[in-house]
Amino acid sequence: MSTSEHTDKEFSGMDSKDKVAHLHLVNLPSLPALLMEALQYTDDNQSLTNFADKISQDPPMVVRILRIANSSFYGMSREISSLQQAIVLLGLKRVKNMLLGACFSNILPVRHKDFDYPLFWHHSMAVADCARQLAIYTGSGQDIAFTAGLLHDIGLLVIVLLFPDDFSRIINESHPNRVETERRILGFDHMEIGGKAARHWNLPVAIQEAIEQHETPPVQGAAISLGLLIYTANLLVTEAGQGDDSGLERQEAITHVLEFLDISIDQATHWANTGRQFADQIVAIL
Repeated sequence: MSTSEHTDKEFSGMDSKDKVAHLHLVNLPSLPALLMEALQYTDDNQSLTNFADKISQDPPMVVRILRIANSSFYGMSREISSLQQAIVLLGLKRVKNMLLGACFSNILPVRHKDFDYPLFWHHSMAVADCARQLAIYTGSGQDIAFTAGLLHDIGLLVIVLLFPDDFSRIINESHPNRVETERRILGFDHMEIGGKAARHWNLPVAIQEAIEQHETPPVQGAAISLGLLIYTANLLVTEAGQGDDSGLERQEAITHVLEFLDISIDQATHWANTGRQFADQIVAIL
């Protein structure tokens, strides 16, 4: 079967909302080659050298990474003046996460009167760092947790880019549950379209699933998964940013998931606040 025949057959099996999403997703920009390569690097000497050589081919990106590395968040005792120095002093994992943040913040050039772009990236960065800390605690992969946290709400950005008028209708409705409003107006929600975008970009399956599951609470007896870590980080960061007692349902969900993961509220609060501090620094520089 040819590629076109396979695509036609797959398309014919879709329902109407899937066809709408599929037709629009082809208009998404491709991910930068530098970003795709960064996702593949591991923490060894050979990768470190190749990683530095590759980023060095993009001087503006080097400048941005150095600005982040020299921010007060990392509190280095001396100025970091070169990419190689940043990698040695901060480690490949941290510098790769900086690169991911810098790249993803420029993938979709969204400008919409009803969309708060800085707030979106602040939340995404905070969830990414909080998810990284949760991954370390649970013995999970911290790199993929950071990336999944960074991308968990990418569906919102896709909706703004591909369905700008519908996004305005969604954001201006008074219904307290935005997800339900998305489903009513679009026929799908930002988790679903985000997962489809991740598949369109050929991102790892675990990241696709985490995007789709980031607002899905754990069920009794479930294993610790990437989706569960992103769900938890998203709850914690959202609650940390409220500063009031308005989210009783969210607080109950936090209590439940922290008991599930055997994490104290004090520790979880610390990770959420650290994530927000990380986001403060990164977004101010980006």
